[in-house]
Amino acid sequence: MKRTILLITALLCFNGAAFATIDWESKGMQIAGEIISNPAGFFYDFQQDLEATTPLPPGKTFGIQTGLFPTTIPLTYTNVSGKLRLHAEGRIAPGVPQVDLIGGYWDMLAAKMATKDSKTIDSAKFGGYYMGAIVSASVSPRVRTFWGYKHSVMAAKLDFKPGEEVELMGTTVSSFDTGFKDDFIIAGIETPKGISKLWSMQLNYGLKTQTFSSKVSWYGKYFELGFNIFPEGVLVIHPVWNFHLNF
Repeated sequence: MKRTILLITALLCFNGAAFATIDWESKGMQIAGEIISNPAGFFYDFQQDLEATTPLPPGKTFGIQTGLFPTTIPLTYTNVSGKLRLHAEGRIAPGVPQVDLIGGYWDMLAAKMATKDSKTIDSAKFGGYYMGAIVSASVSPRVRTFWGYKHSVMAAKLDFKPGEEVELMGTTVSSFDTGFKDDFIIAGIETPKGISKLWSMQLNYGLKTQTFSSKVSWYGKYFELGFNIFPEGVLVIHPVWNFHLNF
């Protein structure tokens, strides 16, 4: 027991020393530079956090979802997503997979508030939507695979009032107007862990950007908890918390 305590203490001390050596100012400047160079990609990563890209649970026909963190809180992405089952697995004929339609929309509430109350921002608009379809089939009583396609679009526009431009890293920024549009192929697997509970893992590939992202999540009766991983994103790992209802 004493050896264990000493080992943990040593590891914590080593971790504290390593943490202290990080140049947080340089890291912050690097992140700011990456956001400026690709603002659409930065904001779109958060759009993926709220997208509902898993199939409906067996026996369910319709589902709605809203992203809670980090989308609604703290980013004020007011959002709603929906799923609609076209037909259940095996209903038309044995072996025919389940097919679901998916889609959703979001709008950043803070952007409208900033435009109304700010003395520096002239106009601001951040929003987006997605749509697609998911095909799912059971390979065993405990495993279901799914594949899909989604088309995602987002727009980000911000204008500063004359004379109120901001300076970032030595560059004066008066406005930016950017967007993101891509088509994605989705592949995933899920395994049930109880009534209305399952583990899900998926991989997304953007056909236009040629980038991969992945998601690991625990899907319960009302909530989904997980992580989105964007290897080429500004923030590589996003913790995700979503609320859903399936009928």
